[in-house]
Amino acid sequence: MSHFPKPNATKKAKLSDVASLANVSASTVSRVLNQPDIVRPEIRERVQKAIDMLDYTPDRMAKALSSGRSHTIGTVVPTIGGSAIFSDGVEALQDELETLGYSLIVSSSRYDIEREFQQIKTLLDYGAAGLVLVGDTFSPDALRLIKKQGIPTVTTYTNKSRHGIPAIGIDNRAAGRELTRLLLKLGHKKFGIVANTALQNDRSQARLDGVREALAEAGVPLPLKNVVEVKLPTIENGRRGLAGLVELQTVPTAIVCTTDALALGAMSEARRKGLHIPDDLSVVGFDDIDVAAESDPALTTVKNPAAEIGRIAADYLNRAMNGQPIPLETELPASLTIRSSTAIAPAR
Repeated sequence: MSHFPKPNATKKAKLSDVASLANVSASTVSRVLNQPDIVRPEIRERVQKAIDMLDYTPDRMAKALSSGRSHTIGTVVPTIGGSAIFSDGVEALQDELETLGYSLIVSSSRYDIEREFQQIKTLLDYGAAGLVLVGDTFSPDALRLIKKQGIPTVTTYTNKSRHGIPAIGIDNRAAGRELTRLLLKLGHKKFGIVANTALQNDRSQARLDGVREALAEAGVPLPLKNVVEVKLPTIENGRRGLAGLVELQTVPTAIVCTTDALALGAMSEARRKGLHIPDDLSVVGFDDIDVAAESDPALTTVKNPAAEIGRIAADYLNRAMNGQPIPLETELPASLTIRSSTAIAPAR
């Protein structure tokens, strides 16, 4: 069994550091990275262990810069196909980066923080000069790697980070409170929630916390059975959430969903069950994706300024990579858009 000395964590590791730690030649390390099949398994394992201990990533960006290629930025978003909000943000990010001379690599974590960590490693391996992430829930390994590599990083869709990462977004908790207060003003006292918080999602959790705070302030109870937590913010999960809530002994008159996709699914299921929105049931969502205004009825929701978030993220990264300071907290307005999916609470 090999005994590895404690690596030096004060600077970025080089290929020669890996070779020294694994007690092999630099060419062997290169073969493990580029042609692992021709290296004996026990040697591969030793080299890989050294790579992991040193958080080594090949310095492909240096080669890219010396060859005159443009810089590359990496972004990891929870989903692309399932949420127009992230698609809009990525598109704006890419457009702004292109004007600044950067290219963008996009990856999707599917709301899995370990998968996100692996994608961050891959982006750094392929020479990403900066990172754009989402939210404030990361694996400890991802945080450690970002800090050790010293890679310029911003996070989005939240206005502050517990980890000292510059953050750009709305105050999700405050927006959840505002949305709930609208329903309270309409006379609703029986609430149901469909929240994509079964997986770690700090943005939706903050929205849910805001809903609970507003209800507590108003003295309106929210039984645990009235909160349906789902893994992913999909239309199908919205349908399932609503189906469970209307089976309660006391059927809610207001349904708060932490994303528009969940709200659209809830409205679809309500119609299937013969309920009329908003006469029987008011439904609200979150994000104000394009289809929210075109649904029947049109969805009351909170505007999440995805395009502005993407543009600011590009600007901040560019400034950071040029040695300029950027703010740690950037809060953007979350405007409440009232449409026809909400009305005065029915008398029942």
